[in-house]
Amino acid sequence: MATNDTTYGGYSCTFVDGDPPVEYQCYICRLVARDPQQVSCCSNIYCKSCLDTLKEKGQRFTCPTCRSSLEGKYFKDGRVERGIKSLKVYCTNTDSGCQWMGTIKDIDTHLIICPYQVIHCTNKCGEKFRRDAWWAHITINCPKRQAQCTYCLQKGPHQLITSRSHLNKCPDLPIQCSNEGCNEKIPRRLLASHNETCPKAIVPCEYSNIGCNERIIREELEIHNDEETNEDLQLAKETIQSLQTELQEQNNLLTVSNEVLKVSQCSQKKKWHSPGFYTSPGGYKMSLSVYPYGTHTGEGTHVSCFIYLMAGEYDDILEWPFQGEVTIELLNQLEDKNHWKRTFSYDESVPTESKKRVFKGENPQGWGRGHFIPFSKIVYDATKKCQYLKDDSLYFRVSVKATSKTKPWLVST
Repeated sequence: MATNDTTYGGYSCTFVDGDPPVEYQCYICRLVARDPQQVSCCSNIYCKSCLDTLKEKGQRFTCPTCRSSLEGKYFKDGRVERGIKSLKVYCTNTDSGCQWMGTIKDIDTHLIICPYQVIHCTNKCGEKFRRDAWWAHITINCPKRQAQCTYCLQKGPHQLITSRSHLNKCPDLPIQCSNEGCNEKIPRRLLASHNETCPKAIVPCEYSNIGCNERIIREELEIHNDEETNEDLQLAKETIQSLQTELQEQNNLLTVSNEVLKVSQCSQKKKWHSPGFYTSPGGYKMSLSVYPYGTHTGEGTHVSCFIYLMAGEYDDILEWPFQGEVTIELLNQLEDKNHWKRTFSYDESVPTESKKRVFKGENPQGWGRGHFIPFSKIVYDATKKCQYLKDDSLYFRVSVKATSKTKPWLVST
């Protein structure tokens, strides 16, 4: 039995009382007329939708029976419509099992709820099925049905929510802990925090920062610490000593631009050597030696000062022999002026032994002034407001101006 189409043409039904009167039949679709219209030319009956379709074709709008023009020459036939709507019919889904029977007036209302009526999926997946299968389709079979993630409760199309792309990023999907021996499954978003406390996680020894390289299961860490305490304490001691040595070396890497060198207890020293300092970042390493009672020709009359080149960290990339100027200042301890200053150049007149590269283990030869300052000048001078020796201490400052044609970073004043 044909499906009852409510959008075009007449009623395609099986009538309870046999075929209906011919006068109810549309002369275009040959079915019982829906919304019957009577034409004034020959009084025949047509479905309104059939006439509308005929008119929309754009050709001459004429009666299919007598060929007369139909423009404005048809009207709704209420008598025929009442007769048609009183006709008794079976449901158009009788062949599918529907037992409904009623008048044509009620069939459209019935088909809206008829469980045997074929309908389209409301999710627009393209499937057609009987109305009584709608719920199963919409909740189980429809590829576009709505679903909710079991873990994160996100809602969306079933294909998306159950896809690998969603599960691969679902924050609440249970993930097996990757630590061997741990059987816990943790929501993805809590994995990191779980690993921080997981008893099966492999963790470094608490003393790793002082040299213990052991990696232990967290739940066995306390036992390891108890067993390795003495060994770890020894590692700690060695590490501290190493750090102290490194710190001392760093403290010894003075720069000449802002460091003042103090020689204390001068009366008790025959000679004093400063910590090593660099002429500039990446430059030469030097040391200042002071003889408070003088040496060589200055012994007993002058304070003597000498500069020594030392083995430095950057010697491989420096120019040798060293060339430049070195200025040694003995600072006035009363005010910041009238400092005693002597400058000497490292040029051709300087012995090669005093300006060549020095390797570790070698004894360098110094260069400077045996007669740096006479004893008579270091005591208090009221006229110049100078006093270089005070509280048995002398203060020196060294500045170096290295010269280089190829390594400009060496130049420092």
